[in-house]
Amino acid sequence: MTMTLVLGIGINYAALMHQKVDDLLPYVAVGLTVWNFISATIAEGGDAFVGGAGMIKQSPIPLPLFILRCIIRNLISLAHQVVIIVGVLIWFKIFPGVGMLWALAGLVTIIFNLGWLALMLAMASARFRDMPQIVAAVLQMMLFLSPIFWTPTPALAQNPFVAFNPFYFAIESVRAPLLHGTVPPQLVSILIPLAVVGWIAAILYYNQTRRRVVHYL
Repeated sequence: MTMTLVLGIGINYAALMHQKVDDLLPYVAVGLTVWNFISATIAEGGDAFVGGAGMIKQSPIPLPLFILRCIIRNLISLAHQVVIIVGVLIWFKIFPGVGMLWALAGLVTIIFNLGWLALMLAMASARFRDMPQIVAAVLQMMLFLSPIFWTPTPALAQNPFVAFNPFYFAIESVRAPLLHGTVPPQLVSILIPLAVVGWIAAILYYNQTRRRVVHYL
């Protein structure tokens, strides 16, 4: 499925946007693969407590384990889709070298940010049952507004959906090292501080809410 989307978007959008397939297809392959991991983790993580309501009510399992299980499950799915990225990079003779290490660092940063976000959404979804539908709608909107399968022009560089888009920064933290061997400055200036602040907020929220989650369910 993902491979079909990568080929369809990469080839068709290259013609529509007057770009080279050699440039756009790898861009789309990495962007769409990382986006699938991010969106699936957020969507499933937000529903983790509701989906595991039976186990939560019957056993004293720490709630963050449900988030960890969701992240691991989607990491396994990502590992299968990485084959697409590897195949595209080899086909277009793109060898990132040390950029692979920076891409791995970017992925780790993404995981840490997804952890606190999924934890907060899971607790909110236990209380407000329409939260998963809202999250799904926002993710669908961000798929098209974020530079995932389209490249931002200089004129769009200051657009809020580019300049202040954490999803774009997260994807670029993996895509830029793999395709260009460069480290996006947002990795250090935005994503890492965001992970620290996010986990502080999530822990505070968790400490206030964890005893009520079972009653919400």
